[in-house]
Amino acid sequence: MNPSGTVFEKILLDVEKDIYVENWVVSSEEFKDNSMSKWRIEKRRLKGGLGDGVDIVEVDNGRLSFTMVPTRGMGIWRGRCGEDSLGWDSPVKELVHPHYVNLEARNGLGWLAGFNEWVVRCGLENNGAPGEDVVVDNRGNQKRVILPLHGKVANIPASFVSAFVKAGKPMELGVNGEVYERSMFGPNLKLSTSVTTEVGSNWLRIRDVVENLGGIDTEMQLLYHCNYGTPLLEEGSHLMAPVKQVAPRDLRSSEGIESYSKFSKPQPGYVEQVYFHELLGDERGCTKVALVNKKATKATSLSFNLRQLPYFTLWKNMASVEDGYVIGLEPATNFPNHKAFERRHGRVVNLKPSERYEVEITFAVHSDEAEVRLLEDEVRKIQRRVKPKIFSHPDLEFSPG
Repeated sequence: MNPSGTVFEKILLDVEKDIYVENWVVSSEEFKDNSMSKWRIEKRRLKGGLGDGVDIVEVDNGRLSFTMVPTRGMGIWRGRCGEDSLGWDSPVKELVHPHYVNLEARNGLGWLAGFNEWVVRCGLENNGAPGEDVVVDNRGNQKRVILPLHGKVANIPASFVSAFVKAGKPMELGVNGEVYERSMFGPNLKLSTSVTTEVGSNWLRIRDVVENLGGIDTEMQLLYHCNYGTPLLEEGSHLMAPVKQVAPRDLRSSEGIESYSKFSKPQPGYVEQVYFHELLGDERGCTKVALVNKKATKATSLSFNLRQLPYFTLWKNMASVEDGYVIGLEPATNFPNHKAFERRHGRVVNLKPSERYEVEITFAVHSDEAEVRLLEDEVRKIQRRVKPKIFSHPDLEFSPG
């Protein structure tokens, strides 16, 4: 190891070069880092159960830690900042190898059999609800197919993974990955991701690039399903966001529109409610949303740019803890309706050959009242004096209703 270099990188997986490292660790000790924060990056492979063969990379910056899953599309399984866990308690307890996920099961809802991550991408060919669409087959004919819930990318293993350390003050830690969603006579898309954090910090940042490797135009959809349960989710916690418009997805969701941004204690038998948002941004298009606890002493936030991710969805599932007590904060290129509906409303990205689509999201944890007040001030500044328009019933511009 050469700790004097500005960057240290370890390739953990490279399918093209036949490189695979099953177990590996690097830490502040090897770098003779004498800072107060002791950091660590560890790669290992799970054994047994539905997670047998799943690779994970754990990054701990000394304050914030998170577990990435190359086998599951470079998603982030769970995290922790101090005493607070980031993620949720899904009925799916193990990290499920894609071998065991049949996306077409339950009439297109099979994706849920592996769903337990803190941050999971939905896409790349499609995301959102299952629905009928038309594709061109190998004979050039239009063919009707059912696109499954939230697409394929979360169940595609990465083809390249590396971990890196950038020396300096503060020191930067990160993981790079590449995931390919491609087929003959189908999409040929490449996801390149870099997930970084700084030693001792309260944040991590995802930088994604989706590239069309094919020779013809290709549609693309991308949604970040960011899921939170206890302890931040509790009775009296709430969503904080600079809202321009919000509409319920369906009639069930319209029942809770008056308190859509507030969260209750677990309710056995609860049926999910979903709210589609148009958010406000600053002069550069930057915006911020947050989950704030009841006492406003802790919060977790997402910062992103509306030019990259112009649509935002709140998913509420106030069910019993055993059945998945969770909310989803979901910035995206579209609303998670079935793809044909989104196409009709001009919310499907079209990538030309070699065209790239770039996204950046920063996740942060705010651990005391002072930090939460600063966060509230930031959101209030973006909101300005704009009064949100709240639809009491589903609107056909947002969803089929």
